[in-house]
Amino acid sequence: MTSDRVFMKVAIDEARKCKAEDERVHPMVGAVVVKDGVLLAKAYRGELADGDHAEFTALDRKLGIEALSGSTIYTTLEPCTTRNHPKIPCAERLIERKVARVVIGTLDPNPAISGKGQRKLREANIATDLFPADLMAEIEELNREFTRYQKRQDERPAVSTETIKQFALRSLDDWYRISNRIFWNQNFQREPSAIFPHLVEVVGGLSALASSKRKAGNNPETYIVKALAWWLALCGKLGVRSVEDMLWDKFPAVCAYCQHVPHDPDICIERKEASGGPPWDQLAALGQRSANQRPKRLRDWQLMFSRIYPAQQTEEFGPSFARLAEELGELAEAVRVFRSEPGYILSEAADVFAWLMHIQNIVDSKAQVPSAKRGEALELAFAKAYPDGCTACGKRQCACPPILASTIGRIAHEVPSGRGSYADDGRFMPPDKMSRFFQDA
Repeated sequence: MTSDRVFMKVAIDEARKCKAEDERVHPMVGAVVVKDGVLLAKAYRGELADGDHAEFTALDRKLGIEALSGSTIYTTLEPCTTRNHPKIPCAERLIERKVARVVIGTLDPNPAISGKGQRKLREANIATDLFPADLMAEIEELNREFTRYQKRQDERPAVSTETIKQFALRSLDDWYRISNRIFWNQNFQREPSAIFPHLVEVVGGLSALASSKRKAGNNPETYIVKALAWWLALCGKLGVRSVEDMLWDKFPAVCAYCQHVPHDPDICIERKEASGGPPWDQLAALGQRSANQRPKRLRDWQLMFSRIYPAQQTEEFGPSFARLAEELGELAEAVRVFRSEPGYILSEAADVFAWLMHIQNIVDSKAQVPSAKRGEALELAFAKAYPDGCTACGKRQCACPPILASTIGRIAHEVPSGRGSYADDGRFMPPDKMSRFFQDA
């Protein structure tokens, strides 16, 4: 359509006005809003505020109260589907405003998310079209540096023994940010209550240390690394600003209750029964006075907990797993009530981390690792498992399917033959039958 081409060129002209707001490479994007053949607004990325997307600027900043139902949006780049909270993805904004059609200049050059915006719009019954080849080439030329940058960013960098050693020197908060960056897109749509079962699942694998139940090809020690990764993911979904701050609030180089190093079990029990909770003000004062002892690296945190709660070579895993199971139950409660009392998670998440460290200290003790070297194996194992990207798909940001084919294959033998379906002879009811089944009871 002739009018389409006119508005497409207006969107491209808007994109040319973009200016970089920082040292990173950003796309040059323009957007045009049209209804009944009338141009209502045009905008470009960063026009009114650094980093604001073109669609957001046009729809919300310029047309906030305008009725846009039935309108057409021309945008030079596929609308985004993920933004850091509390920002709303552009695809969702378009759906909320009930636009009828979106005409896209180019799909996102990041292979991990290319096409997701267009698919999301189509699933919402919004018609989508693409710019013609000549105008698309014009946009691609305009954004060639951004496309190159995305291709470079998409691939996980090659790692060597030396780079792994360098990664191991990172602080715990560095690992917190990096591991969440790797899996942020994967976990974006998951609620914290969906992240928590993954943590329980890997702790279940780790419990083989206590039960002595071994499976071929499974090393239960590796599950400590996986448990830490899911613990970091859970903290990330809950919006914890710094896991180091959270841990230091409760364990400022001393036991949270008796405040001794090593801790005194008798005093701990007595004070727990008397207080019902940690003495937070006292712990805060201790944390300020001993700030120079605060750990940074993962190994330093393990060493700190080794001093507070010493592990013995003859110590059995069973009692520690019983305590870890107890703490996981309390963490589950903290996740459940998070919206009503978010602060509860800070205490319970710290306890789970402390018990994971204690189990690792038992592992090191049984392996006769000298006290001063404890934590080194855990750091290296974590760096190998999460070397600035996903080791399964090889991307900086994981692009694996939500459930791996290997997982389905592994659990297939546990599914009762012919019964795991909604068929009449299966063991499950479809939603419509469930409703009648229970309401008619």
